[in-house]
Amino acid sequence: MPVEVRDRDIQTSAVLNEFLSYETTLATKNRDYRQWHKGREKFAVWTVGICNAQVQSRFDAARAWMDPFLFSPYCRQPHVTLLVCGFLTHSPRFSDDYSSQSFRHHLQDLWQARIQPFEICIGGMNSFAAAPFLEVFDTQGGLAQIRRILTNSFCEDRTRAYVPHLTIGLYAGAFNTRDVAEKMAAFQTKDRISCLVDKITLSTYSSFEIAGPLSAEQEIHLKTAGR
Repeated sequence: MPVEVRDRDIQTSAVLNEFLSYETTLATKNRDYRQWHKGREKFAVWTVGICNAQVQSRFDAARAWMDPFLFSPYCRQPHVTLLVCGFLTHSPRFSDDYSSQSFRHHLQDLWQARIQPFEICIGGMNSFAAAPFLEVFDTQGGLAQIRRILTNSFCEDRTRAYVPHLTIGLYAGAFNTRDVAEKMAAFQTKDRISCLVDKITLSTYSSFEIAGPLSAEQEIHLKTAGR
């Protein structure tokens, strides 16, 4: 079922309130996060790629607006994360590995579900402690439907509630959150932008590169899913 506007606004307000509860932002450091990747390179996430000129324009404007706070370079394409999977591998060894078997289960479940294209809406700016983002509203419940399918056979390593979002970038330093919030509040946005989702992608990025680009491992076109 589509999410009510009232509930969506409560969720995004809660995210901003949590951000303001921190004194400073969480800085991304340009270093090798060896303890995290343990030598594994490909980290996998199910995503919705954004191929919409209006959204791209807002994304670019938001990045330019927040540039004084952002880590550079940031090469990741605009996308909405559906599910954080883990390190892609044939033979899992660690709890954050994403096995070939799990991938096959996901692929089969998604095809069998015969998901139809749906719309989401892109709104204004908000922020987590580590990253500012454009708000994403699951107006027709499509994102929630896909997450139900994906989590049916896979336990996502998540400690907080899922919040759909379009990441603008990563914070380059420990900035005062009140100052950042004031900057975000001055960013001018008009109406929410409606965006059609007709494809989902298993994307990977290199854990050896900070904010590197996404690569498509598998694409599912919703209009042909299950046929």
